Amino acid sequence: MEGANMRFQVGKFTCELARDDDGRLQMRWIPEPPKYLNRAERRQYQAGRAAFLESLKDHDQPLYRPVEGSTAR
Repeated sequence: MEGANMRFQVGKFTCELARDDDGRLQMRWIPEPPKYLNRAERRQYQAGRAAFLESLKDHDQPLYRPVEGSTAR
């Protein structure tokens, strides 16, 4: 995963969030994706994700780029 990235602990798992060269959000769980997150783990994930997204505001590129030919705004 290239570009901005962040790792944080979610229970016994590690979540890595990154933005690829096209500005898309990428997520990877280590050692494997959890099958279930309890309430405390969901709060950890949400706090980590919010911190990552907040850190992207400092970068020049927008988080999402419109797809060529798209009419959505």
